[in-house]
Amino acid sequence: MSGITTVTVKLDKDVAAAARDRADDGKLQRVVLSAEDRWFTHGLPREEAARIRAAWRAEVERLRTTGELLDTLDVLAAFGVRAELRARGWDHDWPPLPPEAPAENGRWPGSRDKRFTGSLTLRLPAELATRTRAGCWDVSKAAVAELRRWRDRNPGTVRDVAELHLYEQHAANITTPGDIWRAAIRHTLTTTPSGIN
Repeated sequence: MSGITTVTVKLDKDVAAAARDRADDGKLQRVVLSAEDRWFTHGLPREEAARIRAAWRAEVERLRTTGELLDTLDVLAAFGVRAELRARGWDHDWPPLPPEAPAENGRWPGSRDKRFTGSLTLRLPAELATRTRAGCWDVSKAAVAELRRWRDRNPGTVRDVAELHLYEQHAANITTPGDIWRAAIRHTLTTTPSGIN
């Protein structure tokens, strides 16, 4: 699967600002790297200049993949999502999402109404976004089913403390894509940049 999936991550505005700052630092790092003599093409024959430009693009991609160059929010987020999935043991193929799974941009049962003060709009590789959603569904489907049954038994406003506690127990067992996106951003921000000198 190729392509891009756009996601909006709700998070604290300070975390969003820190992510933007980290990407800006990466942009400056890319400028410094591009000024190295080995990437200089002025006056070279076209074929040699084309090889050097191709080598530069390959080097940028390598640095992005290893996390040494996080020069856009999208690259920063994708690196963080891959690391988060790896840390959870989720970096593998999952069964396809069934029709009853929440829609791509839909709200998941058990999602919290936290009052996030910021957001980031990210363009992630479609394969990575799909793997994340499929992992969330697979580990959460039993709790989602319990929560849906709970809601059927308790329509409307619920004031019964025992029932609310039961709801919280089911909701605590649901991992949403938003949980993964936020964890990915935090992971990337707490990872020391591997900057190149």
